[in-house]
Amino acid sequence: MMNTKTILLAALAFICLASVGRSAEQPHGNREFALALYPIESHVPAGTVPKFRLTLTNVTEHACRVLDIERRIDLQHTYFDLVVTKDGEPVRLPRAISDPGPISDADWLQIPRGGTKTFTLTSFPQTYDRLPPGSYEAYVWFWREPFQSHTNAYKSESAKFTVTK
Repeated sequence: MMNTKTILLAALAFICLASVGRSAEQPHGNREFALALYPIESHVPAGTVPKFRLTLTNVTEHACRVLDIERRIDLQHTYFDLVVTKDGEPVRLPRAISDPGPISDADWLQIPRGGTKTFTLTSFPQTYDRLPPGSYEAYVWFWREPFQSHTNAYKSESAKFTVTK
């Protein structure tokens, strides 16, 4: 028979493990930005890398900083990671190693309260030019603050696009 301490430890471990999966996606109230992702072209010929626009809207009562990934494209892969899905499952394609360099104060930009910033996403470590014809959805896994745990990351809205023959 299990003693009370063992049962309490098991319950605590279960609660901690159950919250790990949910901690990576913050509730809307804790997010600094609303994220909207749009394909630049909704129909992409096979063999072509899809391109997207990501609009960040500051939903706080103060200015917030964000990495300027147009200036530092190497940071896009880690902190604005595009995930393509088919039928709700991530598409598995070869991915190049992406190691962002050091971040300095010059790599940030400020978005005022209620302000927006749109980034064009065109460079990805995945070989998205190898997507076979079909319908897809994509979202960006946005890790706003690289000096904090990755658990402050959250997803953008999904964008639909089609790869044509």
